[in-house]
Amino acid sequence: MNSCELVGLASTNLCLSLLFFPPLVPLCPGSPRLPGVSYKDNQRVILQITDVNDEPPYFINRPLPMQAVVKLNAAPNTPVFTLQARDPDKDHDIHYFLVRDRTGGRFEVDEKSGVVRTRGSEMFQLDMEYVLYVKAEDQNGRIDDKHFQSTPEERLSIVGGKRPPQFYLPKYEKTIPENTAKDADIISVKAKSFADREIRYTLKAKGQGAGTFNIGPNSGIVKLAKELDFEDVRQPHIYQLVVTATEDSGGFSTSVDLTIKVTDVNDNPPKFDLPDYQAHNIDEDIPIGSSILRVKARDDDSGTNAEITYSVSDDHYRVDNKGIIYNRKTLDADDNNAYYEFTVTATDRGEPAKEGTATIRIYTKNKNDEEPNFSQQVYTPNVDENAGPNTLVTTVVASDKDGDNVEFGFVGGARKSGQFVIEKMTGVIRLHNGAISLDRDKYELNVTAVDDGNCCPGGQNSRHTSTAVVVVFITDVNDNKPMFKDCPTYHAKVEESAPNGSPVITVHATDEDKGVNGQVRYSIVQQPNQKGTKFTVDPETGAVTTNKVFDREGEDGKFVSVTVKATDNGDPSLEGVCSFTVEITDINDNPPLFDRQKYIENVKQDTNVGTNILRVSASDEDADNNGAIVYNLTAASNPGDLEYFEVQPESGWIILKKPLDRGEYEVVVTAMDQGQPPLTSEVLVELNIVDRANRPPVWDEKVYQTKKIPENISVGQTVYSIKASTNPNIRSLHNCAQRESYRLTAVAQDQGFPPLSRTVDVQIDVVDRANNPPVWTQSIYGPIYIKENLPVGAGVISVKARSVVLPDQTLWACLPRTRWSPPAGTSHSLVLTPLP
Repeated sequence: MNSCELVGLASTNLCLSLLFFPPLVPLCPGSPRLPGVSYKDNQRVILQITDVNDEPPYFINRPLPMQAVVKLNAAPNTPVFTLQARDPDKDHDIHYFLVRDRTGGRFEVDEKSGVVRTRGSEMFQLDMEYVLYVKAEDQNGRIDDKHFQSTPEERLSIVGGKRPPQFYLPKYEKTIPENTAKDADIISVKAKSFADREIRYTLKAKGQGAGTFNIGPNSGIVKLAKELDFEDVRQPHIYQLVVTATEDSGGFSTSVDLTIKVTDVNDNPPKFDLPDYQAHNIDEDIPIGSSILRVKARDDDSGTNAEITYSVSDDHYRVDNKGIIYNRKTLDADDNNAYYEFTVTATDRGEPAKEGTATIRIYTKNKNDEEPNFSQQVYTPNVDENAGPNTLVTTVVASDKDGDNVEFGFVGGARKSGQFVIEKMTGVIRLHNGAISLDRDKYELNVTAVDDGNCCPGGQNSRHTSTAVVVVFITDVNDNKPMFKDCPTYHAKVEESAPNGSPVITVHATDEDKGVNGQVRYSIVQQPNQKGTKFTVDPETGAVTTNKVFDREGEDGKFVSVTVKATDNGDPSLEGVCSFTVEITDINDNPPLFDRQKYIENVKQDTNVGTNILRVSASDEDADNNGAIVYNLTAASNPGDLEYFEVQPESGWIILKKPLDRGEYEVVVTAMDQGQPPLTSEVLVELNIVDRANRPPVWDEKVYQTKKIPENISVGQTVYSIKASTNPNIRSLHNCAQRESYRLTAVAQDQGFPPLSRTVDVQIDVVDRANNPPVWTQSIYGPIYIKENLPVGAGVISVKARSVVLPDQTLWACLPRTRWSPPAGTSHSLVLTPLP
């Protein structure tokens, strides 16, 4: 990451808010400045502000000036006053000092606490004033500037004996609005008693306004006694009052001036001198900006509350601050019946503003100054291409605001234009009465309307003309169906397993008709006996896409027929179709499958080298290289077995490479297709070596007699007893298909080395003991959807059935073209194994 520098200047304002001059701009290496481009970035910056001791202390003693009393016989060290100061800085250290002493050393100040105490035992004189000048200093303040360390000197007046109460302010002032509610608190006027007595307050007016205010005798709160009205000339705007504070029990009293100012409130709206102003016989063609009349409004409030501005509701007019109304547009006597009515509003500048209104009526005189006005500037009628003479085309309409009559014609006043004629007074346009040949898509006609000037005196001297355009569209007849001209050349391909919605081809149809009759929409035609639609088509573009995933080796096959229909928007509509085939191209999705699950072959020990011993065969449902198979040989368990055999890659013949010397060999044949990537399958081949000198076992019977058994015979019950002279182990092969008789081939094999074997045929007929078929637990299973590439042995579905005759047994039946076998450990699942 490149490091960036911040270019800019940061400073703090009085509120310690971060300011940037200019905004911080991150400049990264390799990033050039572009001329005329402003670079800005907003970042949150946290500043840790460290306090600097730069503020002086200040006294907080109230009331001011500082006053106190001392008893005449006060003992030394008697406290009479406490100085109190504050410093905004955190690290202040305030000390108090006696600056000037006008008492002859009768008092001292405690430097740390600020307590003022008496000194000496001499009696204090009655009513004598003792004056001290004191200050407070911050000992941690800036040494270089004493101004930042101390307060200004304050005067402390101490009187011997008693003194009158002291108000907390030397005078009181209050400003209130005229709409202050009656009995509302106005101001609190408080005094301090040096004798710690209760104080009672009284209020008097110096001039006008007696009884307007009163004061709480104990609280000192001044209240409004009656409502105020700034506009009432009998009420003053400034009240001069005197508040007196008197101590109880015949104590001292003192007075202070209280001034209450009343301000105006915008409680009066402007009022017009007249509710309705009128102006008559105003020519409609007077110049813009002509003065028409003057209005006047007044406001009883004062100051800005009485300053008035004017406005009007009709944008044809304007009004200035003197109330003079001017026209700002050309007037029109034809609008509103030669009469304008609107509202003029007077608005003061109070907060919130108030307003008053009056009605303005202006009556105008008409002049022939209007041209005819068509109902439309462009007319677009439709006429059939096979229309005959005198066919109505359209009617143009025009009116004149001056009230004049209107006459119609083509440009130049003509009544005919080409194959069209127009009626002078009605504006009706028709085809002429001659031969008609409408061989163009449209015809454009310029139509005029002229007033006759009869609206007013002298109007005929200034007749007016206006024009409109008539575009006559010739309507097409839907007599051509859509055609797929390139249909014979369509040859589309789509890869099997391509996802739903894959593009196939884009078809195109044309229609020689015009307008909506030539507009074409596409759709897919359902094939007979076809389940679902295999393709879809965009109705506008003709883009054909797949509507399913195709399987070339399944029911879809190598080619799929598609029929696309094109329908025009005529009424009635016409349609055309195009049929073509879509080739489903192959992908390598099927592995080779051997025709047997296992190959077993007896080979004579003296077989010559180079002899074809056994041919394995596998098939692949894919096409071309995807279905071309090559065989390869690998060892099953003993790698040495590969020294004796080889397989031809193309034919699958296993050939002896070396003379045989053992009793049994096992090899694995791999079949691999040539797809990309290739798919493979394997099969085990057992080769049993037969010694010519040995003899195979001999059956007791050449052919065993037919044996009949019941169809519900129990599992494990003996069916037939067959024997061979060498007492071999018997292998029984059977087919799982249900039928009335079974023909078995039994193999007897001895335990010699190499082993010898011989076969015999056994016929078994099944006798129907009872017509009680097994019962499925469900009447219908499925539909079952499985992927085509599932490996052999994958589970598909679990089904259950119950035998009435043998309740503990489950009977299985095979479906056509499939082989079923129960998996190990269960009798309730079927495994689907594809047949070769």
